[in-house]
Amino acid sequence: MPARRTDDTERTASVTHLLALEAAGELTPHSLRTVAAAHGRSIKSVKRWMQRARDNDGRYQRKQRDATEVTPRMEEELIRWCGSIAAAHRTLRNDGAMPLSYSAFHRAVTRTYPPSFLDGLRGGEKARRQHDLWGSDRDRGRRNDAWEADHKEADVWVNVDGTARKPCLTLIVNCSNTGICGWAVTPHTPSSQAIIVTIHSALQRGGDHGPFGGIPKLIRVDRGADFLSKAVGQTMAALGVTRVELPPRRPDLKPYVEATNKGFKDMLFRGMPAYTHRPSTDPAGDPKPPPLEDLRTFEQFTAEVRDFVYRWNHVYRSRSLGNRTRLEAWKADHNVIHDLPPGALRRSFPRVSRIFTITNTGIDWNDRTYLKDWMRDHIGTRVHLRHLPGQYATVEVYDAETDQHYGTAHWTNAANSLLLKRVKDANAADRARLEKALNERPRIVGDRYAATTTPEPPRPLTNLTTEQARQRLEDTGHSDPFPSHIAADDDLPEPTSSWTATGRQQPAPDNDDDLPAPTASWLSRRPTTPHPNAPEEDPL
Repeated sequence: MPARRTDDTERTASVTHLLALEAAGELTPHSLRTVAAAHGRSIKSVKRWMQRARDNDGRYQRKQRDATEVTPRMEEELIRWCGSIAAAHRTLRNDGAMPLSYSAFHRAVTRTYPPSFLDGLRGGEKARRQHDLWGSDRDRGRRNDAWEADHKEADVWVNVDGTARKPCLTLIVNCSNTGICGWAVTPHTPSSQAIIVTIHSALQRGGDHGPFGGIPKLIRVDRGADFLSKAVGQTMAALGVTRVELPPRRPDLKPYVEATNKGFKDMLFRGMPAYTHRPSTDPAGDPKPPPLEDLRTFEQFTAEVRDFVYRWNHVYRSRSLGNRTRLEAWKADHNVIHDLPPGALRRSFPRVSRIFTITNTGIDWNDRTYLKDWMRDHIGTRVHLRHLPGQYATVEVYDAETDQHYGTAHWTNAANSLLLKRVKDANAADRARLEKALNERPRIVGDRYAATTTPEPPRPLTNLTTEQARQRLEDTGHSDPFPSHIAADDDLPEPTSSWTATGRQQPAPDNDDDLPAPTASWLSRRPTTPHPNAPEEDPL
């Protein structure tokens, strides 16, 4: 019968019972055979357990192997080889510092270090986190006790003004029921403007996301620069909302918005035709987007996101909520909802630091002119402005002294769409010209080197001739530092005393008899045309 590894508690109970039977004089061979069969061992092993317990005051304890300690040198090699036990053992064995076999060394390492540490040596912090227990025991709280905000790049290609792009979603989720309180879609990488728009959407109840919203007690964000921006901080502080800044790369600390992001991927993006993670027969994947005519427009994509937000809040049921919809869970929560006071949404916009004066032409700011018909009654009034970051189409105008809101002013001298397209095309042409020049640089300057199989300095490769190189130097205003011919030894000056003292160059010996005879190969390579200053050779 093969041996079966049992728990020490079970073995201890068996040995304790056998010792009790022995003390009472009731121990029989049948009892020993029964215990041995239950543990998959022989009767001799059971008797050995009983003897070990007698030697230990009646308490059974498994015999421990002699543990081999991992020395600092072993640990150093293990770290140097990034957790590779085989490579560390091979290096220590070659250096004569490894008295253990590989199996013994492997047992010592795995007994000393947990799997999370070894995987961390091999794959870094990302691999170590695979062993962490995230758990789901965080108290959800009540509605509007806490929100979580995050960005989510869409896993689909979308036709954005004639260009294939992956838009980004900005979401705010209520932690008590994972209901989406606010959302916004940006055709490119989102900024603080997208966050403020999403916050305003979450503060106002109703609309596409339903009754979810109000003013929360706190909101959890990661350490993205846009979430930590001054404009976002002012918007939250103006409403008394505490911004909790989570440590970087810790998605487990905002699990509810991460679960919502996964819901968008699995329940919406995966069914779209331009899904980026769709399986492909190409081993390298399919990084290129499909043709533009096969993509959804940005308007169609935004409409599908809006419909999904409605279904997420009103239709889909969640097991974690007792198979209820998020709307049902929201209505069952009787926590008090604090709505925005009138005008508080406009006042949460970041304020421009300057003070302006309303003139006959309106308000001039950064070469922009803002005008509205209500300004005719406030000409000469000193005002300050508030607006969304990065959005200059409209501004909110307030009295500089009383902070009274006058109204909204519109930008009147904004460029039309045709002019903006021409500027965009000009920028694209400049970018293409620069890209071509940068790609040509390695070919021109010769930043390429020859492959080698021997230890030697890198040998640069060039495609320029001597004439081309000198012509390029003349075109760039540099002179050629190298002469067109090599001067003879008679034209070189005698070495100075300082040159000789350094040991770099020693003068030629005066006695020609000390020089070795020239070889045949040297004679065959001598120039056929003598130097004009060279003495005539003796024909004899």
